[in-house]
Amino acid sequence: MNGIWQLARQSLMMDTRRFGSHAVRFGLAVVLYLAAARASFLTLWSATGLALFHSQLLLTAAYVSITAIFGFSQAISEEKEDETLGLMRLADISPLSIILGKMAGRLVDAALLLAIQFPFTVIAITLGGVSWPQVIAAYSALAAYLWLLATLGIVASVLQPTGTAAARWTAIVVGLYTLSPYVWMSAQASWRFSHWDLTIRKVFDFICLPLRLTAVTQSSFNESPWCASVGVGLVAGTFFLLIAWWAFDRVAFDTAVIRSSQTDLSPQADEFERPSRMTWSNPVIWREFTYLTGGKRGLRTRIISHSLIAFVMLIFQDTIGHVFAWASIFSGLLALVDGTWTASRLFRDEIRDRTWSSLVQTPHSIERLAYDKLCGWLLGMIPVIAFPYAYILITIIVHEHTRFDMAMELLIGSATIGISVFAYLHLLMLMSLYFGWKATPLTLTISFATGWIYAVSIDSAPWTVVLRCTVFGLTSLVWLLVIAGLQFLIIRRLKELAETS
Repeated sequence: MNGIWQLARQSLMMDTRRFGSHAVRFGLAVVLYLAAARASFLTLWSATGLALFHSQLLLTAAYVSITAIFGFSQAISEEKEDETLGLMRLADISPLSIILGKMAGRLVDAALLLAIQFPFTVIAITLGGVSWPQVIAAYSALAAYLWLLATLGIVASVLQPTGTAAARWTAIVVGLYTLSPYVWMSAQASWRFSHWDLTIRKVFDFICLPLRLTAVTQSSFNESPWCASVGVGLVAGTFFLLIAWWAFDRVAFDTAVIRSSQTDLSPQADEFERPSRMTWSNPVIWREFTYLTGGKRGLRTRIISHSLIAFVMLIFQDTIGHVFAWASIFSGLLALVDGTWTASRLFRDEIRDRTWSSLVQTPHSIERLAYDKLCGWLLGMIPVIAFPYAYILITIIVHEHTRFDMAMELLIGSATIGISVFAYLHLLMLMSLYFGWKATPLTLTISFATGWIYAVSIDSAPWTVVLRCTVFGLTSLVWLLVIAGLQFLIIRRLKELAETS
């Protein structure tokens, strides 16, 4: 128990001293306030509080998912990369103590995200449509969801050799767990699986906590807060924790040794991509393409993943237009997760591994180094950028209800969204130089609040298609200026770090 307390105490002390942790919680409060302010304008609607409560639950679940992917999955991985696991074991700290101690600080941080929304829950009750049994059931489901994803991230952190692999596998499992029910429900109209609808829906209701959050916010809800999905979440989370405990000494040190013995070659790099054989004339671009995005293997993986999305939609959807419409949405979500993870590490890894001071000793300027790193990252992200837009173009061509004005609005709007995501990634790169992994939820909060205000303004105004396209074009110009400003701030921060390192 002493080891658990010492590691948890250290984690909590470091968390309280980081501005990023407090900024994330403040950002969530701001987003919830915006949702409450929006609901206050809809008081003529019935059960306004219930809609607000549903929005709160979805936002909090999204924050918990982000914390699992970018936080819990790094709890043990960061110790592997710093090669401190051996020191902890020499200090006679047991594997379970290490796991629980590293997990405790992040659990408290995530639990505070749940606690922040309680005042807004009271507002939802005041607005009407929400009862206390619904509140208790919702918080029980959120607590079970937090426990399940926290232990999932921990077991991935133990089993996978690097933080990149741990985050990737956590994101895949979380995506399958949370999105599969909604993909299935979108395909219920398909004749192929109509006779399986009831059975599979019961299975999803039994295991899926996000569906439980939706069920809780139904006006007819009158059930116990303890249900099958909550029990499954708690039991599965405990099972994941036991797996991490059992595998710690068997796997964690083996993967740490493998990583330290392969410092000259990324685990994702192909054998024929060794530096002695295929270093390009510009080594910085080659380095980011090979080590950050996975090189040719990473390109193949992304191509297969985004192609597989269209294949899955082809199975579940009954019209070709819906196939590529849904494929563009899910491909865009996958691209967002992939881009977020790689962009957050583009400059952060240099600072964490203390290699930036060596890199700036090369004859190239800091501006040249920064843009070379950005070019290498973009080269590896080509499939991530190309596939969502290819699916959008195919949707416009094959969809049976596409009109010219709708097609133009979709194209211009999609281009605006792409530029805004690029601006978000630049903001993430800048924030990562200050706040580490906390930059991800903080940047998502800022971007979500900005996008929410923009979307509400566009949607509430009675504009024609031409006016909306004009606004989209002006918005794109503004985002390009923002990107230029963020690049300036990134380079300035990199210069400060070069001087102090």
